[in-house]
Amino acid sequence: MLVGLVLLLLGQPGIALARTPYAFSLTGMPDETTRNLFEETSELIARKDEPPPSRTALRNRIRGDLERIRQVLNAYGYFDARIEVETDEEAEPVPVAVKVTAGPRYDVGTIRMTDPGGVALGPGLSPPPLLMALKEGQPYEAQPVLDSEGTILSYLGRQGRPFARVDHRDVVLDRDAGVVNVTWAIDYGPRVTFGPVRFEGLERLKDKPARALIRWEEGEIVDIDKVEETRQAFVATGLLRGVNIDLERPPAGGTVAPVLIRLTESPPRTIGGGIRYSTSEGAGVRAFWEHRNLLGGRESLRVTADVAMTGYSLAAKAKKPDFEWNGVDLVFQAEAAQEELDAYDRDSLLIGGGLEWRYSPQWFFSGGLTFEQSAIDDNGKTENYTLFGLPVVARNDTSNDALDPTNGHRLTFALTPYYDLAGTAGTFIVGQASGSTYLPLDDAEDYVLALRAALGATFGGSTLSLPADKRFYAGGGNSVRGFAYQAAGPLGVDGDPQGGKSMLTGAVELRWRVTESIGVVPFVDVGSVYDDSLPDFGADLFIGAGLGLRYRSPIGPLRLDVATPVSGKRDSDDIVQIYISIGQAF
Repeated sequence: MLVGLVLLLLGQPGIALARTPYAFSLTGMPDETTRNLFEETSELIARKDEPPPSRTALRNRIRGDLERIRQVLNAYGYFDARIEVETDEEAEPVPVAVKVTAGPRYDVGTIRMTDPGGVALGPGLSPPPLLMALKEGQPYEAQPVLDSEGTILSYLGRQGRPFARVDHRDVVLDRDAGVVNVTWAIDYGPRVTFGPVRFEGLERLKDKPARALIRWEEGEIVDIDKVEETRQAFVATGLLRGVNIDLERPPAGGTVAPVLIRLTESPPRTIGGGIRYSTSEGAGVRAFWEHRNLLGGRESLRVTADVAMTGYSLAAKAKKPDFEWNGVDLVFQAEAAQEELDAYDRDSLLIGGGLEWRYSPQWFFSGGLTFEQSAIDDNGKTENYTLFGLPVVARNDTSNDALDPTNGHRLTFALTPYYDLAGTAGTFIVGQASGSTYLPLDDAEDYVLALRAALGATFGGSTLSLPADKRFYAGGGNSVRGFAYQAAGPLGVDGDPQGGKSMLTGAVELRWRVTESIGVVPFVDVGSVYDDSLPDFGADLFIGAGLGLRYRSPIGPLRLDVATPVSGKRDSDDIVQIYISIGQAF
């Protein structure tokens, strides 16, 4: 009966639980870092719009925050801080005033590493002080202690001791000296070599090509960096959704660590695509189908179809990984294309092959041979070309995201000598260097300054003797925005883009992430093309500027750019160009 009466009363209009609103203030935190860290975890701040149901609950909330303040101050070396709180529980809202007197900050004193018995570790068992985040004499912080602990274990793992662990850690205050002395007792374990490798989870992927991804040799001293490199190599295949590599501890007195690699395979086939639009090129759609494990040896085949208002293409690329050497892939490609552009019309067929070498996660090299047959209508005159090319490419990429990078850089160097068997274009060499860098302006990477530059040069022949599709052009969504595709350069007598033997372009973007899903990008693009083999660095440039909108979707940022010519506009140039695609402009 009593329970029912209480429930009935609580359900009546006008009946509500009493609340205890409060007004919180904090003074005396030693700096913005400690204040911000506390505010991120404070219950009094996070729940200020949810008053506690009683004064007892408010006292508990205050008590929890006082402990958080103490933890923050201790983490930054203020071990002697005084924390006072004043409240008036008769007032409404209840004032809660916390005053901190931080006191002196402690420095780091001695740093020692011993075995569990207290014997100091020798040079081969302790990392050089330069590698340690924690250094004697610096103001004490807790985070460098944890970071240095990880450094110690990583160092031992690279010296053949992957089973090392911290037996215990002592952080001792010396109040008389005003320092904190830190000692780690390390159980460094046996020094071991890589033993035999066995797999679990291999289904479609065969054993031999899987072993080709391993970055160590059996019998080699264990290095945990090579374990991580191997894990990354498996992930990079795109064939797996789970990779775990476990070193098994040898029996007492043993020095050989067997390795178990557990794999969870994902479907080897992928279908995808994208759309784009610009006012000068119209709409376009691209779709691809890829098989990444065609014969069970990580062989891949990718077929791409591109259909746009300016033409279409169908391309295929096949790859045989680890051809003769680890990291070196044998590739074959073929492409049929038809284009109808203002600059030229083209029908072409290309086939080629070569080698691709991923030297490291950042460096990539390729070289090969291509054969290209094309018929190009340039200014109403059709020429046939039979080109042999020897393309060579070097690329360095440290950026953190393929579609939306916020730090790092990208550099690409390409050189292709061509020989025309038909004799129309003769022999010429096309070279291009491009680079972009991404500079975060704040810790959260909400503001990123993105810079891009590209330089192209052709040696041999004249502009008009070159195949029109091998000349350089500027203008368009991935070049000088504000000008039509290929139009930021000299025009022919008919007003169509003529192209040039050399090219110079650049771009500056400020990428501002306004919310988690919306970004704004003001930008300026510059560039032009030239008749000489090298750009004329003193000549006037075409300049376009505009504003972009980005929407962060699960497939990457959706891009909308609106740009207008700032310098170099001619009567034939539109006042506004619009570009829509997936991914950043560069």
